[in-house]
Amino acid sequence: MSIPLKPEDKEIEHLQKLIRNTPIQVDLIDKTMERFEKMDTRLYKRSSITLKRTRNTIIATSATLAILFMVVVGTSFISPTMAASIRQIPGMDSIFQLAGDLGLQTADEKGLLSKPNLSDTHDGLTLSVPEVMFDGTRVSIALERQTTDKRFTNETVSSLINDVILTINGKEINSYAPANTSNSIDPYMIPGKNSNSTIIQFSDLRNQGGKSFPDKFDLTLSMPVSGIQQPFKIIIPIEKNTKKNIVQTPDLKRQYEKIHYTLEKIELTPITTNITTRIELPKPLKISTLPFLNYELYDDKGNELKQIGGKGWSATDGNILMTDSQFEPFISTPKVITIKVYKYIFKEGNKSQFELDKEGNPIKEYFSDLEVSVPISS
Repeated sequence: MSIPLKPEDKEIEHLQKLIRNTPIQVDLIDKTMERFEKMDTRLYKRSSITLKRTRNTIIATSATLAILFMVVVGTSFISPTMAASIRQIPGMDSIFQLAGDLGLQTADEKGLLSKPNLSDTHDGLTLSVPEVMFDGTRVSIALERQTTDKRFTNETVSSLINDVILTINGKEINSYAPANTSNSIDPYMIPGKNSNSTIIQFSDLRNQGGKSFPDKFDLTLSMPVSGIQQPFKIIIPIEKNTKKNIVQTPDLKRQYEKIHYTLEKIELTPITTNITTRIELPKPLKISTLPFLNYELYDDKGNELKQIGGKGWSATDGNILMTDSQFEPFISTPKVITIKVYKYIFKEGNKSQFELDKEGNPIKEYFSDLEVSVPISS
């Protein structure tokens, strides 16, 4: 005999159908082109959202469905009682859980984070830091806005912030950057769980000649906000949340025509996968003459990791490019990692538009001579 569903169960079943059947459009072309437009020949940076960027990008991941889930909860699709019950589910209030980053979701689920719950308030606006993560490769700071003042609710919290100024143990953060270069540590923002939240991220440049962040330090976060005279200031205790990260330095070399490519380092944490690569051209050739090269990572079963950020740098008119590329974590440690190198193909005579395949995806050209596979020692 079947047991009749309770009203709450029926509503959950209806909600699941809504999430499954709601189409999500993703404009990967615009997203990628915005990255190219922000590059110059001296500084190559990849980030999901840069400071003061006014346009958020939708990423089709499980977290996107989670955000849709939250939108549905806030509408009339389900009863207020049911909506209140759903908000009590563990993780539904976590910025990391709903940010669209598998690594940050993992940090939330496995407790690989700290919850300082620190804040600062000026002129009726409160900015708080409910969650922080540091896995040795990147620092992620969840930032949330609380206010009833309409002056501060007409745009996303990331758009309110004019700058992010960081110090570590009282020293300017770029004291950890490579000396005597223009290569700098630059924080950037990615979307949080809604317009009232964002995530500030940054990494050290130890793989590019800089110094490593300490495993434990006090981070001072200073944020000027338009319309408020005094900047928001929050001092956050940071401590490395992961142990026994896998670090390998394979120093594998490949060559394609005049491109000399080296895979220098691989770092695997439960939250981030980071690869360090070096591209060198014979003098007097310049890195600025090369097309922008991208990387894809695969495990030994052919599963591809999603890229989440990274940064590269080449001196002005230099012939060497050092890059750290960050990807989501592997669900389990693979026996072998394969790294592919490719470039996008642009329309002839128009470097602002991609050539598209029959399905409307940008066409990629792979450099098979630069492909490497690396055994991983766990």
